[in-house]
Amino acid sequence: MKRILYIFILLSLLAVTAGCGSNSKKNEDKNKKQIWYLSGEEEGLEHAPYEGEAETDEQYLDEFLVLIRQVPEKSEYRPLIDDDVRILSFSVSGGILTLNFSSEYQKMDRIREVLARAGIVRTFVQLDGVNGVRFQIEGQEAVTPDGNLIGTMNADSFVEDAGKQINAIQHVSINLYFTNAAGDKLTREARYIYYTASKPLEWAIVERIIAGPKVAGNYPTVPANTQIISVTSANGTCYVNLNQTFLTNALNVDEQIPIYSIVNSLIDDCHEISQVQISVEGESGIVFKQTMDLSQPYEADYTLVEPAPAEE
Repeated sequence: MKRILYIFILLSLLAVTAGCGSNSKKNEDKNKKQIWYLSGEEEGLEHAPYEGEAETDEQYLDEFLVLIRQVPEKSEYRPLIDDDVRILSFSVSGGILTLNFSSEYQKMDRIREVLARAGIVRTFVQLDGVNGVRFQIEGQEAVTPDGNLIGTMNADSFVEDAGKQINAIQHVSINLYFTNAAGDKLTREARYIYYTASKPLEWAIVERIIAGPKVAGNYPTVPANTQIISVTSANGTCYVNLNQTFLTNALNVDEQIPIYSIVNSLIDDCHEISQVQISVEGESGIVFKQTMDLSQPYEADYTLVEPAPAEE
């Protein structure tokens, strides 16, 4: 029915605007893409519709490489990349766009660089052939100021509010707990993530638990379509409120695994938290699967963690 209605509306428009409607679909598709910019104060990100003439991914890529160094006319935005930062080379392989910048890239202010990187990633992953962006400096893998490898990034590498800005970006090393192939033990996975003040670190951690592991041999503990309703902390307790999917679509793992996947991750990474209480759509007086009573908070349990090879 929606398709029929759409065709009817389109034909009506063609009848009224004879000769003009032939470009409407092209313009509609074109305007779906956005170009990201720094805000005028360089404290956040803004985006604007792409208004070029590209039609293929190759053409989009070429234009985006130019546009990340420019801003729209009569705009208070700032370009993601300064004029003195050169793109020495670029390539796309296996869905990963590798951008090789000149050494001037490293001279950017720390927060500005993180914002620029977020804008670059969000701009280029719109292309069908690009699933992630890899950063290099003079042919070497880019690292953070404290020496951590940046690696390949995608849109999920940055947590932001529902608005269009990414403000007060912070980055931190965390431990996330997933499960092994048997679903009876937790596995530890180290991550380096970015998050914003608009959402607490606790939210970012739970969000990444739901998104699932990135390391081979680790497996999900929580259904991927689980939604976070709220994550708050008070007096050493973190309260995690998830939607009904957490119960109804529970994965085929030992029943304590999803609970302690969340609990251990939060307590490991948030030093002010000593216990975690999980609720489902605001209801805590329920039992997860057979025995996990959600009416009480849980402390970390590291006896469930499978030793890493180096720890055995």
